[in-house]
Amino acid sequence: MNEYAPQKGTSMVNTTPRPFPRRLFLTGSAAGALTLGLAACGSSDTPTPTNAPAAGGGTPAPGGFPLTLEGAEGKTVLPAQPTKVVTVGFMRDVDEAVSLGVIPLAITPQTNFDSGLAPWVEAKLAGAKAPQQLEVEDNLPFEKITELAPDLILATDSYTLADDFANLTAIAPTLSYQEDVAEDTWQTRAKRIGAALGKADAATKAIAEVETRISSAKDKNKAALEGKTFTFSLLNAEGQLATVILPTDASAQFLSQLGLKLADSVTSLQQAGPTGRAVVAQENTKLLDADVVLFSFRTADERKQVEGDRLFQALPAVKRGAYVPLEVGEALSMAFPSTLSIPFALEAIVPKVVAAATKA
Repeated sequence: MNEYAPQKGTSMVNTTPRPFPRRLFLTGSAAGALTLGLAACGSSDTPTPTNAPAAGGGTPAPGGFPLTLEGAEGKTVLPAQPTKVVTVGFMRDVDEAVSLGVIPLAITPQTNFDSGLAPWVEAKLAGAKAPQQLEVEDNLPFEKITELAPDLILATDSYTLADDFANLTAIAPTLSYQEDVAEDTWQTRAKRIGAALGKADAATKAIAEVETRISSAKDKNKAALEGKTFTFSLLNAEGQLATVILPTDASAQFLSQLGLKLADSVTSLQQAGPTGRAVVAQENTKLLDADVVLFSFRTADERKQVEGDRLFQALPAVKRGAYVPLEVGEALSMAFPSTLSIPFALEAIVPKVVAAATKA
């Protein structure tokens, strides 16, 4: 949810320093539409480093370039197919590049994972050399990015792009989100990145494969999931119960596309904190009850705190075993959807939800 996602910074151009909380994790601010799939769909090509020669001795594929892509923060003008790519987004720029068989020269680390890479990215790399991870403190390391001499910077998943766009475009063409970092659908992001990389057809294929897998998962589990209600919650930065209240939330969409429905008990709550979230007082824990109750935890201590509370233990869903605890990576896979993370979410989360729903 957005409590863990990087927040958009205040305005900054070129030199003014500003805080950049990149070590904050997410679990659900991405309000973009989401769909699912199975592991490592996307391009079936083995990923290749972006500094490797292109097929045909390095000549860009005909017909796609020069290319101009419009974006919310500005235009991306690409004279030829990029061969040296850097990503500076939170997670999904890396996902989509690797999904399409492109290993960036360098990335901003996916800091919610010890290795700096999400497990779905590591699986797709399949032993190939991983990209260099940039050291990020308060600001992006613009000097280091300049040294890498990229010919494309992917930033569709950057929560500080409004601040950073001028600096980044001074280095290389930079791909912005189309409308907003939290509003572009995963399909939109995949198409934009595919076009910029000269892999539009592969991106279209990856999207279709994921959408097919979603439909398949829904059909396969229709008897167990259709019409069942759910809630999805976590502890916010203040240690309070925070729950998803908008059906348009990415995590809620993931589950609703399987046939579930966000419980009326939470959709009527007043927003508090990040968009689409409500804080639930401990004495009102009963509002979190549904056919299936999901909860995301960042640490073992958080899980112990929640599961040890007598009011949580008293929830009918918890009593009958219709409670699904999720690890950070699992929550992120559906909260920040991509053509790689959605398949991971299908495999990691759906069986647990189906098992819980059968106890409703």
